[in-house]
Amino acid sequence: MSKPMSALRFSLALLLAAPVLGGCGDRYSTLPVPGVAAAPMPGLDASISNSTPEQAQRGMSDHTWFWTRGSGPAQIHYSTADGRDFVWLVGERRILAGQWRIDTSAAAGGQQLTQICLRYPGVRRQDLSDSWLCRPAGTMFGDMQEREAGDPLRFAGRTQAQFVLTQTPASLAEVEGRVAGSKLNLGY
Repeated sequence: MSKPMSALRFSLALLLAAPVLGGCGDRYSTLPVPGVAAAPMPGLDASISNSTPEQAQRGMSDHTWFWTRGSGPAQIHYSTADGRDFVWLVGERRILAGQWRIDTSAAAGGQQLTQICLRYPGVRRQDLSDSWLCRPAGTMFGDMQEREAGDPLRFAGRTQAQFVLTQTPASLAEVEGRVAGSKLNLGY
């Protein structure tokens, strides 16, 4: 009689744990639910509002970052310390050259808002423009999937990547591994 009892206890424990375990690793659990108001996030809101031009400059200068937000394809950027930006889009071999800058403007209530602005002269694509597109710095950093110092993919100044990323990678490390393992590793 003890075996059915332990199976029953196990089943009960599993049923109690299912809601908790079901949410683990679910990247869609934070998507908005129609009719349900967004929860206030005072820490994030304060970070966005209080981001300084110096913090934004340090956060962008000489960093590679991975972006999957927006309506266009995923993007991998390298932003140099001198204001140049290079972007490699999923589905393309071409690396686009652009610029970045820090901008400040007056926000609601007269408070200063620090923004990160990007432009790509001669480019008119979804989420990329030859005009300056600016976003609040705190929002921009919060929306980056990953960011790391330096140019590990070494595509600053290049116009072509070694290969086409046919699907959105899981991480920068995945792309770095593919570049390093490529037969065409031409100094990357």
